Amino acid sequence: MQASQQVYEDAQYQSSDPIGYQPPIPAGIHDIELSWDRKRGYMRVIIEGQKYWFKEYLGKAQVLSCDNKRGRLNLRAIAQINGETLTMWRDPNAPPHEEVEGIRREKTHNRLCYRRPSQEWRLRDERMDWNHPDALVLTKSYVGDLNAEWHANDSIAHIYHNGYAIIDKDDVAHLYE
Repeated sequence: MQASQQVYEDAQYQSSDPIGYQPPIPAGIHDIELSWDRKRGYMRVIIEGQKYWFKEYLGKAQVLSCDNKRGRLNLRAIAQINGETLTMWRDPNAPPHEEVEGIRREKTHNRLCYRRPSQEWRLRDERMDWNHPDALVLTKSYVGDLNAEWHANDSIAHIYHNGYAIIDKDDVAHLYE
């Protein structure tokens, strides 16, 4: 599979500098804030008030909500940093996200990213042609079960959901595995 190399006007590029030492993330299930750190040039999570930076992200989490004014995803998961890779595991006792009615986008490689100027979120099917009319959907928020990846060799500030999504009547993207 080859993802499109085109980018939006507000793209942020990852720093090539090493992140350096970070203390371990405490064990357990956490409420997590995920965002792009525009000053440091890395993706970051905030857990129990502590910031952790990463260049690669793999795993699963519950997306609880989005902070549209600040461009943050609010997650719940078990998290671990190993080197510059963040791995997350969904709470094993959490029920699956409830199926909703709406427009279904089949299982694919969906880019999730924040559009700062308009404070909205994008859901882009990376397997479709860039100009395909169904490739991009602008949404007000994300919720649901994230099956995520973002590889270290992708220097642009976004993550991917490998699953399907349903866009509800309020333009919220519900994520499913």
